[in-house]
Amino acid sequence: MYQLLIVDDESSVVDSLALTIPWEEHGFDEVHRAYSADEALQIAAKHAVDVMITDIRMPEIDGLELIERVKRFSRKIRCIILSGHDEFEYAQKAIQYQTINYLLKPVNVEELVKSVGTAIQDIEREWAEISSNQRIKQTLHANKPLLRNQLLNDLLQNKPISEDVLDERLAMLDITLRSSDPFVMMVIRLEVEFYEYDLHSLSLLEYAVGNIAEEVYGESFNLWHCTTDQGYLVFLVKCTDMQSPDLIDSYAIKLQQHVQKYLKCSISVCLSGIRKFPRSLADLYHASVMAFTRNVGGNRSYFITIDEVTEKIPNQNLVTLFEPPLLPALLESGSWQESIAKIGRILSINTPNDERSHDQLFTILLYLSSSFSLSFSVKDGTLEEQLGEEFDLMLRKKSLLSSQRIYEWAKRIIGGLKDKASGQIEDSHQLIASKVRSFIQGHLAEGIALQTVAEHVGLHPVYLSKVYKTVTGETIGDYLYRTRMERAAHLLRTTDLKINEISGQLGFLAPPHFIKIFKRQYGSTPQEFRNK
Repeated sequence: MYQLLIVDDESSVVDSLALTIPWEEHGFDEVHRAYSADEALQIAAKHAVDVMITDIRMPEIDGLELIERVKRFSRKIRCIILSGHDEFEYAQKAIQYQTINYLLKPVNVEELVKSVGTAIQDIEREWAEISSNQRIKQTLHANKPLLRNQLLNDLLQNKPISEDVLDERLAMLDITLRSSDPFVMMVIRLEVEFYEYDLHSLSLLEYAVGNIAEEVYGESFNLWHCTTDQGYLVFLVKCTDMQSPDLIDSYAIKLQQHVQKYLKCSISVCLSGIRKFPRSLADLYHASVMAFTRNVGGNRSYFITIDEVTEKIPNQNLVTLFEPPLLPALLESGSWQESIAKIGRILSINTPNDERSHDQLFTILLYLSSSFSLSFSVKDGTLEEQLGEEFDLMLRKKSLLSSQRIYEWAKRIIGGLKDKASGQIEDSHQLIASKVRSFIQGHLAEGIALQTVAEHVGLHPVYLSKVYKTVTGETIGDYLYRTRMERAAHLLRTTDLKINEISGQLGFLAPPHFIKIFKRQYGSTPQEFRNK
């Protein structure tokens, strides 16, 4: 059973709510009444109150301050606000304090009971999570290989992870690498013999290659590996200053020989020079893939070494390909024109002197088809039908590839997606969330407040906040913060803009505030981040 506290400086309101609603039928064995905030604090200090219903405007201490004080010694309490005023400032703070609901007087009893029921469900869900902690630990142990794989993939995709968070995840997953540890990256491409197998058999063979690598390197080195979305096996080989790089090379050749002997298949291997973890992971991976593209071709079982790749290998298409916001996110949010503009930048449409190579164009074509496929619907036909005959032709004949041809094909696909979307999600919550994301992406340089976004969408701020959280699982403020931080990290990595210029582009009123927020996210100042 649970305890309820009702707070209002109007005694008639407190007594009416306490005596007219059969609270015992809703799981409450005790209902406390307080006619001032001070009296409420005394009751909350003595009793294990689970839910508090409070007026917002009271003398001496208002409802918001009361909630803040109560939560200092009763963090799990759920609060519902009653107010005679539909004021945005109060509603905004109510959201900040994570209140269950913000109800206007005169109180709708049915809505109040429903909100209290929601509070009880929230409490029960939290305790269920606490009680299942042991199961979570067991699940974590069982899924460690998958989590290790995902973490390394995130690093290879240059996803922002602060140094403290990264070290915590590495320790949790029993990975021995730490910041500044020396390592060598080994990227493996499975050659043509592997592709005679179906997907399940291929996964088993990839697992077997990983086991052979662990066996070959295990006595002298610690390995951490993953399989990327592109189908490459990536190994980070932790080494020490006492270990010769030649030893890693000789082990790689032995690995090739063992795979050929025991699996009857060939692999090509690309080794980097020694680096400091986690510096240049994404650059090394992309450089290795490009090295395979240039050197392997139709041959088998190559052994390639690369060094100083970030200075020698141009990576312009990969920079624009993976700079935020990503194309799938733009398509999901219905940002059609911004999607077309991004594709134009990827293909260098407005800079004809920077024409992409056929290998680069082929990579871009595959990336676009993958991004589009996430937006397709099964009821509209097969994937091949929706990508169209033009895609099939470009896929089979690389000699026909050109930036303009891919660009025109992509514009037609986006036009079709736009036409279908306009008739499907006009009044849905998904469209509301899409409008919010699109507005934020287009106004990062401005001071964006919840009220501003709500006015753009045409909804009450409190209702908009609920809809967005329900659809996306995060608040509008969380999305704005994450978008700004991702954009800041990208600009620091890929441009020479000054810190104050980046701060202005992201809508911060003063560079010191930007520096403080950035350091909280990434564990270093913007300049330190850029220097790394």
